[in-house]
Amino acid sequence: MPTWDPLDDDPATGDSIPVAFLELEGRTLELRQGFVGAVPPTDPQDGQVWIDTAQTPYRVMRYLRIDGGPASWQPEGPLSRLPASINADPSPVDDRDAPFEHLALRLENRNALPPATPTNAGLLVYRITDGEAWLSDMLVSGGWKGLLSITQNASFDTVELALEGDVGNDATNPPSKQRKGVLEGWLFDDVAERRTFAFVVPRNWQGASALRLRLFQVLDQAEIAGNDVEWTGEVRTLIPGQEKVSKAATPLVDAITNIGADPEGIDDGGGPHVTELAIDHTDPANPVSSGCLVLATLWRKTVSGAGKASGTVVFRADLAYAQTARHERA
Repeated sequence: MPTWDPLDDDPATGDSIPVAFLELEGRTLELRQGFVGAVPPTDPQDGQVWIDTAQTPYRVMRYLRIDGGPASWQPEGPLSRLPASINADPSPVDDRDAPFEHLALRLENRNALPPATPTNAGLLVYRITDGEAWLSDMLVSGGWKGLLSITQNASFDTVELALEGDVGNDATNPPSKQRKGVLEGWLFDDVAERRTFAFVVPRNWQGASALRLRLFQVLDQAEIAGNDVEWTGEVRTLIPGQEKVSKAATPLVDAITNIGADPEGIDDGGGPHVTELAIDHTDPANPVSSGCLVLATLWRKTVSGAGKASGTVVFRADLAYAQTARHERA
């Protein structure tokens, strides 16, 4: 509250009545700029401050005009106890057409996530123990959902390639359907058996590294420790509307997987063993580009023989690729 020197009321030498009235009027205006109480001041002035003591903790209110409307009491803090949402939309109709930026806004930093509840759905938290951001997604996932972290050139995305049905199998020498335990897939036990995988290069591929075709397989029979599963193939890349499927193919670099020596891994149905074949994105004959169609035809380079594994049952295939810093799967 302001302090003032007392008025001089000496009849001979004191302040004149006009001066006293002016001084009192000025002091009244100053008093109206600050008020403490359980009810708002009457006849408030624009910009007037009121500390509302009816709530705990007390709230600081200011009499303001917003969006050109009539003045009203608006909360100023403490911000952690605001009674309603912070509205950054300057429009009086709340159409979110041109919202203001929240400068220097950051997620809440916590060692551990608070309980996810229906009332805090949408809450964002940065967990400082591992540097991950989490979203309270109680209404959909029933708890916290970790947000995807993307590091360009280091984060890989995957797309599963279809194995259902015989579409893609070679018309003359197709692999045969085979079941191993609860897994069902395609048995490749002859070098003539082929399957072609057709897929579109995802839009979030970062455009500067090879695509990786991964085959997940189990053994069709028991093998000797250290035997190799060898795959090879060829690839065509087609720009939509510009190229034909009869385009000349580019051979893929052979891929070898050593099955190791673990007794379970080399027994009948052992594995799973993963073989990865790389598709060179810079090949001049069949370059890879975002959105292009890729036709990858794969087959076993060897089946049986010294140091070579016999048939394997492929039960899953996927494409792995380095993605852009922003996640935009398409």
